[in-house]
Amino acid sequence: MSDVLSVPPASLEELRLEVERLRLLHSIALEFNATLDFDQLLPQVFDRVLTAVGASGGSLWIAEGEMLHCRLALGGSAARLVGAQMPIGTGFVGDVAQKQRTTMVMEAARDPRFQEASDTTEDTVSSTIMATAMVAGGVTVGAVQVVDKRTGTGAFNAHDRELLEGLAAAAASSLRNAQLHGSERRARDLAVLLEISREITATLDIDRVLQSVVNLASRALTFDRGAVGLYEKGRCDIRAVAGQETVDPDDPRLRDLIARAEWAAGRGEPLYLTDRDDPASDAERLFVTVFGQDLVADQVRSGLYLPLKDEEGVLGVLLFESATADFAGATQREVAAILANQTGVALRNAQLYHQVPMADALGALAARKQALLSLPRRRLQAFAGILLLLLAALTLIRWPLRVPGENPVFRPNGFMPVRVLVDGTVERIGVREGGWVRRGDLLAVLRATPLAAERQATEADAATADRLASLATSRGDPAEERLHRIRGDALRRELALLDEELALTTVRAPVAGMVLTPRLEERIGTSLAEGDQLLALGRTDTLELELGVDQRDILRIRLGQEIRLRVDALPSRTFSGQVTSIAQLPHEQDGRVWYPVRASVPNPEGLLKAEMAAHARVLTAPASAAGRVLRAPVRWVRLLWWRLWA
Repeated sequence: MSDVLSVPPASLEELRLEVERLRLLHSIALEFNATLDFDQLLPQVFDRVLTAVGASGGSLWIAEGEMLHCRLALGGSAARLVGAQMPIGTGFVGDVAQKQRTTMVMEAARDPRFQEASDTTEDTVSSTIMATAMVAGGVTVGAVQVVDKRTGTGAFNAHDRELLEGLAAAAASSLRNAQLHGSERRARDLAVLLEISREITATLDIDRVLQSVVNLASRALTFDRGAVGLYEKGRCDIRAVAGQETVDPDDPRLRDLIARAEWAAGRGEPLYLTDRDDPASDAERLFVTVFGQDLVADQVRSGLYLPLKDEEGVLGVLLFESATADFAGATQREVAAILANQTGVALRNAQLYHQVPMADALGALAARKQALLSLPRRRLQAFAGILLLLLAALTLIRWPLRVPGENPVFRPNGFMPVRVLVDGTVERIGVREGGWVRRGDLLAVLRATPLAAERQATEADAATADRLASLATSRGDPAEERLHRIRGDALRRELALLDEELALTTVRAPVAGMVLTPRLEERIGTSLAEGDQLLALGRTDTLELELGVDQRDILRIRLGQEIRLRVDALPSRTFSGQVTSIAQLPHEQDGRVWYPVRASVPNPEGLLKAEMAAHARVLTAPASAAGRVLRAPVRWVRLLWWRLWA
């Protein structure tokens, strides 16, 4: 009985190490899931990985599109990698991220220290550098690399690799959740900014603008004290404080706040005090030197001071202070900067509105009216007739309104990327750039040596199974015969699948079109993975034109409307096309919102080329001259009326 229950000491040690590894992974996973702040989570992940595996250094890479960006690095030359980037699939770390593999290792340096560790069995193979991809839900979040273990020979073993894989899996899930949370939070911040923008632009009353800004900012920022003031002739007048309906100028704390606001406004540049007790820049140290005692008295540990300015100078200052250190992250500071810009624009508009010389304007109108009434009656009648004819011409004569399109871009119609369906090496290319192919024409031939070898092995196994079945029949063993027959049938089905995959090494055109990819012959000999693009097909006898239409004009666009355009290469010739689609989702650029509109443009002569610079107009419903001139002012007046009284 004791012999049955006994366990070898080596197995007990392995079981103990596995239990310790699982406990460590569980505790670290709980730490990772304790926050959704991506910037805070990155150094925590990097530090815990290095500590857990006992590495002397390493690097942490985050995937952004098709690139890996090194966000953190430690140790020797690795520290210079911070800010570096590499395409996924190049380099040691990039290859790890592309293939989403488990830990990849580089062989230990051929140094006497590592000879003994390197010549062991597969389960104890050691290395001086390890890297693994961080994958969550099939999405590559990034990759982590560690080098030089601090203990022993300086090399990692199999247990270290298993621990690194577990840490990478836990970190990937937490980082992915933090990224998604950051995107949702940014959307909420933008919604708050839009609401604040609507609120401050709905009035031209300066005090109401300032009160709205400082109170609504609490929805996007977390602070203990916020205020906004107007700056004029070196003096700052605090006009609004968050949470207060009125401002008491005799408040002692308000005087200290005014002094800090005047300093920030006079400086003219944003200032973020990360920590009163540990300033991070020369500007912060100077600020603490000047106002250190006041900050202590007011219990201010960190603060954000944003001058409100435009081309004409500083209008005021928007400031937020907190009793905690580093109260605003990078995203919150970005939101605050946008809010400061909006506030500056609203303040300038309000000031200009109050400076309009209404009395002089009304006096000039009265003088012109008196001069008009003093004219002879016949002349007044002639003027009236001319005015009526002019009004009739302006309102009754109508022609299509031309809506301009921004950033027009040509692309081939029916664009089709051709991708390989199996791994292989390009052995032969059957087409050239500019050549026309029909559907089913040969494009290329791939050489898939491993696949062919697997097919031969499977065919040999099937033949062996048939032979064994025949031998079992001759021996009169039906059970063994049936077993070999079943195995032979399975191998032949597998052989049929392999034949289908080998047939895919001959790449044929999925559609008819022109070959658009240049220098295809240079791809001979290159290796392609399943899903890689070999070339692209498309039709150039008809091009697709995509242009942006401003949101103010998008409702005038209809399917089938005519588009007229000219290109810089042929400035004297006008081309035309028809609108084929109108996008439902907008694009935003430089504060302007526009919607993509696509049109089909015939190109039978081949004069138009992809990416040509073009100037396009959409011919929309007819409009009179008066409608064209007045539509922008009428739109502005209606929106202003709605903002003021709705």
